[in-house]
Amino acid sequence: MHNKNTYFRSALAAAILAMAGVAQADVIPELAAKVPAKIREAGVLTVGSQQTFPPVEYRRDGEDFPVGVSASLLAEITERLDLKLEYRQADYSALIPGLEASRFDMASGGISDTEEREEKVNFVNYMMSGASILLRQEDADKYKSIMDFCDDAISTMLGGRTIMTAVEAASAECEAAGKGPITAEQLPGAPDSRMQLDLKRVNGYIGDFPALVYMISNTPDKYVIADGNYLLVKYVTSWAFPKDSALTELFQETVQGMLEDGTYMALLEEWGMQGAALPEITINLPASKR
Repeated sequence: MHNKNTYFRSALAAAILAMAGVAQADVIPELAAKVPAKIREAGVLTVGSQQTFPPVEYRRDGEDFPVGVSASLLAEITERLDLKLEYRQADYSALIPGLEASRFDMASGGISDTEEREEKVNFVNYMMSGASILLRQEDADKYKSIMDFCDDAISTMLGGRTIMTAVEAASAECEAAGKGPITAEQLPGAPDSRMQLDLKRVNGYIGDFPALVYMISNTPDKYVIADGNYLLVKYVTSWAFPKDSALTELFQETVQGMLEDGTYMALLEEWGMQGAALPEITINLPASKR
């Protein structure tokens, strides 16, 4: 039964790529030969994933196999490495502890590389992301960055200290330039915050870039992201690996090859995430070092 599910999942991953119009690679023998012996013998790569972060990695209603930009990339990677994919659902907070306890070979689903986390695990950085500003479509030409909100108002979720620190710094810069401050309306949840934008009580809603991309895909002709892919606060979306795993370097090499042959960008474009593309696939290079 285990093998049947594994092959079903691999076939479904292939179907997703085919529907996206992206050609799958053949096995690349020189890369497949570098897969750690234990994983190569099993023929399966196990992935810890929260599966709740659209459009990065999530499960649609009624389906049991994750989809999203990360899932599509992982399907392509494992094709090149001659492996099958097996996902193991875990809460976000349990992903790194799960790696440390050897519950899976790698962790995925929207993990940010930070210097503190690098003390426990290694990261392969595959997308730039962060907090962006959602606008009503008619205001696309008016607002390009947070500095266009001097003497204006934005909304965001309550408790986003990193975002508020950036807004407060920009507001101080507005006042130093003789302009009005930025007013920030903080509300308990994302729907409430976005509603302020819909009601025109504010002119921008600050939220997570991938979540905003997904929102736009479900509400065409209504919203845009400021300047297409403006990031107020940056972080690097990554896959995590145990400190002693040879998969870290192998994944970096494989995805760098996908970047160079065009597959990487094609898969990001299929999920509307081309604005998050990195110019180079790196290891342990968080936003704080960029």
